[in-house]
Amino acid sequence: MKRFLCLIIMFFGTNLLAQSKLSFGWLPKVNISKKLSENLKWVNSIEAREDIYKESFHFSHNLVDLSTILSYRSDINESFNFGYILRFREGETIHRLLQHYNRIQNLETFKLAHRFGLEQFFQSDIKTQFRTRYRATIQKALNGENVDINEWYLKISNEYLYQFNEKDLEIRLSPYLGYKLSKKDKIEFGLDYRLGRVLETEHKNNLWFRTTWYISL
Repeated sequence: MKRFLCLIIMFFGTNLLAQSKLSFGWLPKVNISKKLSENLKWVNSIEAREDIYKESFHFSHNLVDLSTILSYRSDINESFNFGYILRFREGETIHRLLQHYNRIQNLETFKLAHRFGLEQFFQSDIKTQFRTRYRATIQKALNGENVDINEWYLKISNEYLYQFNEKDLEIRLSPYLGYKLSKKDKIEFGLDYRLGRVLETEHKNNLWFRTTWYISL
């Protein structure tokens, strides 16, 4: 785990220094879920994107995402998500459909989750966009083997997204600290680093501070 954290620091440092253009902002999110049956869960969320730095420091609102997802658990460690996201950005509306497959591995000292996804974007006067993504996430309790109420945990994810129409590859690396407030809710905060246009000469370099509150009804 210590070696992995060192690799993360090196990854952040190397790319931030290598790229001249950097954007920084805040991603607040609230996620509310409700169990509909033994195998079916309904998940709704609202997420905003607030710009803080783009070539100079300034605070401005960028977008809002509203999402609704049905998650079907086919096995104790396996599930499928089918969802819809409505994005409001600078006067335009973007519709997104998603289909995700999730698998969890409970290893000796940590939990490893995989997510494979397909997504379609629809907006006026623009051809339908198609994207695929894969994410691996490690979660480890900081006290003992399991995360109990009033305990902290560490979560690190690495994601790869490919936009077919634009032939654009993006890599994301996100280390978070989480705290389990109660049996029904938890909060996570950390960094969300996104390296875009990886296949091009000039990359996009975005760093976000993310806060997420998960609520189970």
